[in-house]
Amino acid sequence: MNTRITSFAALLGSALLALSSTPASAAYSVSLLAPIALDQNSYGNVIGANGVMLGESYVKQDCPVSQWVGCLVEGYTSRQPRSVWWPAQGGAPTMLPCLSKAVSTSASWDKPCEAHAINNRGVMVGRSYVPKGAFDIGVHPVLWLSPGSAPVDLSAQLQGLPSYLSARAVGINEQGWIIGRAQIDNRQNEYAFLLRDGLATVLPSAGALSVKARAINTTMAVGDGQYERGGQSGVIVWTLGGPTTTLRTVDGGENDVHAEAISSAGHVAGFYWAPASKQGNRAYTWYQGRAQALPTDAGYSSVAYGVNAAGQVVGSHCRTDQDIHGCRAVVWTNGVRQDLNVLATPPAGYTFVQAKAVNDQGQITGWMVSAANVYRGFALIPKP
Repeated sequence: MNTRITSFAALLGSALLALSSTPASAAYSVSLLAPIALDQNSYGNVIGANGVMLGESYVKQDCPVSQWVGCLVEGYTSRQPRSVWWPAQGGAPTMLPCLSKAVSTSASWDKPCEAHAINNRGVMVGRSYVPKGAFDIGVHPVLWLSPGSAPVDLSAQLQGLPSYLSARAVGINEQGWIIGRAQIDNRQNEYAFLLRDGLATVLPSAGALSVKARAINTTMAVGDGQYERGGQSGVIVWTLGGPTTTLRTVDGGENDVHAEAISSAGHVAGFYWAPASKQGNRAYTWYQGRAQALPTDAGYSSVAYGVNAAGQVVGSHCRTDQDIHGCRAVVWTNGVRQDLNVLATPPAGYTFVQAKAVNDQGQITGWMVSAANVYRGFALIPKP
């Protein structure tokens, strides 16, 4: 069911949240992503080409008497994270509907459905829970044509794939091709699949024991491959209809490499861990066969979450001896790291701590936190 903020107080609150809070000298104007309810948190995770955003907020819930067994088995909480769509530059959110409302309470520890990606036409893909027996739930890949539309279950289009326990869609490109993940067994082993024009095929594993698909553009896709049981991972880059490339090291050492995003031009961004450095995660970018570690200060870890066609990378830069309050949302431009708290002015009492995505217009989404641990999603819009 589509849920919107309808009370006068909530509408006024969301309007105030959308006001720019950045002085004229800053590089970005700031819009806040209103939560479903003003006393709940919100987080920005994905930004589309036209500035619409996906993320999550929390909703309050009760456990109906009819579902008390599920609440008891899965654990019941009064707050549940839900996937949310916001219009460009903020505004009132729309909560995405799921395949089944019946599982939402018993799955209170997790989102009953989740959107992972959106293409230029506004089509979203993700996953949704469905009932599976009396005390279990299944995970199906889904597609939303618009924020208020019911999700389309894509399971029927995957019938030609090898058997799997659960599946999800994680990316969609402008042609409508979908990349996804299928879990094979209870040991979390997976394979990556491509759903193209109604035909599902398995993507090459490049020698990996398990493959987790991450993202797709018009000609390429990217994922993680686990090459040892419980050990090293590497990045797999698929050229759709062409060769497959792997990235096993960034700095020439024994690295554990992961991908988070791929740009429309083919840049890959993510993070790696080098045991010799003992520094934690470090952000990197890869383009046309060349990997580059991104500047990370001593005593800090970093992760690159998003990248655009210009090679601009966004992510986080965190003190290794602190919690989330020691993190700063950052942007790397031409390899130079800048703190987004300097390029834009967060609302009083807040700090931008995570930058999760950037589109080809340079618009950024992520989330910030206050000293009182209140979380809010944000959109940063480059000033002319």
